[in-house]
Amino acid sequence: MKLNDAFYLLKEQFHEHKLGHAFLLETNNQEECLNKVLKFIQEINCENTYKEGCNECNRCHLIESKQLPNLVIIRPDGSFIKKEQILSLKKSFQTKPIFSVYNMYIILNAECLNASSANTMLKFLEEPEEGIIGFFITNNKENVIDTIKSRCQLFVSTDSVSKSLDENCKDLAISFVFEVETAHDNALFFCKNSVIPVLDDKQKYISFFQYVFDIYKDIYDSKVENKRNVIQKLTFLLEKDIKYFLKRMNLIVEILNALEYNVNLQFIFDRFILEM
Repeated sequence: MKLNDAFYLLKEQFHEHKLGHAFLLETNNQEECLNKVLKFIQEINCENTYKEGCNECNRCHLIESKQLPNLVIIRPDGSFIKKEQILSLKKSFQTKPIFSVYNMYIILNAECLNASSANTMLKFLEEPEEGIIGFFITNNKENVIDTIKSRCQLFVSTDSVSKSLDENCKDLAISFVFEVETAHDNALFFCKNSVIPVLDDKQKYISFFQYVFDIYKDIYDSKVENKRNVIQKLTFLLEKDIKYFLKRMNLIVEILNALEYNVNLQFIFDRFILEM
């Protein structure tokens, strides 16, 4: 998914009081991602009703200038992020936030956590305290230690993905959504006979579900903007309400996270169809 889509889902989680405590963001532009994280942090901490480029409250000013006392941004010290940097972070969050709603940290180049600092960070993540939110930003999630990755909600930006599905596979994703939405009882049979034989490795599964996400996101956008720019085969879904699509988009994010680990690929489709 695109970074903007990822942050949109995070905003929805926040408004539904379901926001997690740690997020791993893979992107090919870490500074752009950092700016988007800062805007998201402004929105969830704004003293007023947040508007783009808020100039009305002190918190938003402090966040934009990276001077908010409850916001810690960590970059590698040399080649690595060192244990001392994480210990300093933990020390600064020993008290409840005073200047904002949350204590927040952002770790850039999260793949630079070395064994010592990652272990210290892990202890910080295993028993998350209320009111603390963290963002790990990396250009390669595969280089982030698995024990850190598994404790974060993962968002991979397709802005940086060079591989794309061919048109046949995109058509298959459209047919998959159609089967799930119209013939739920036959959807598992359709997956077994028409989808799974085509997706012969994990990366294809990831790309497939990213496209399924885009299908639901396009329909959602059409509803919000009162347009009908939807694949003709799926226009009937415009009758559904907005929460219907948000539920599916969040489920796909969970599926994409699960695909990062050694899971049974058949189980992925079973879970998706049953939860839909």
